[in-house]
Amino acid sequence: MMPLISYMYAVVFWLLASWSLGEWAIPGIHDPGGFLFGIPLFLHIVLMLLALAVAPFAFALGWLPGRRVQHALAYIASLILSVLLFRLDIYQVTTWIAD
Repeated sequence: MMPLISYMYAVVFWLLASWSLGEWAIPGIHDPGGFLFGIPLFLHIVLMLLALAVAPFAFALGWLPGRRVQHALAYIASLILSVLLFRLDIYQVTTWIAD
């Protein structure tokens, strides 16, 4: 679930930044690093790295009896859905966060 948490954090961060600006945050115009001293952007980077780093732990937990396939499928499905959502770039949220 960690990859989806990373994506949802990016969306919530974008919505809060848009709310504080009084308009939709636009890539190239509004800098995500300028919002609250860059702390939310730093947290997004940490969450994004953790989303990939948690894979070995998800598979290690899967070694418990009867949970191997379930943990692997849950992580893989979460990662694929997260990548698709980042690639869709709805309202240019991921373009703005990568700016």
